[in-house]
Amino acid sequence: MSITAPAIPINMKPVLFNNIEFKEIMEYVQELVKQTEKIPDKETKELTEEILKYFDLLHREPLSRILQAIERSYPDLKDTLKQDYTINKLLELYDFENTNFQNISKKS
Repeated sequence: MSITAPAIPINMKPVLFNNIEFKEIMEYVQELVKQTEKIPDKETKELTEEILKYFDLLHREPLSRILQAIERSYPDLKDTLKQDYTINKLLELYDFENTNFQNISKKS
């Protein structure tokens, strides 16, 4: 099974995607993760799962801390952030979307 990757600029300038492009990228990543389940070599599959696990943790902890800082310093900002499609999707990915930001540390 072959998946075509969404076009991503090669230069290292800040990248801003519209909601449609962001959704396409999310769907592509989900397909890639599904493909890892089909890896026949056990060691490669386990290594890939371990990388994904720690990649998740690497992002989950700082995101949790950022959201806690927002809650402490700018409590009104959380509602604005939750209205942004890409931010809301990120919160969903890390199970923070239906959470009061103050409770995030309990989930991570």
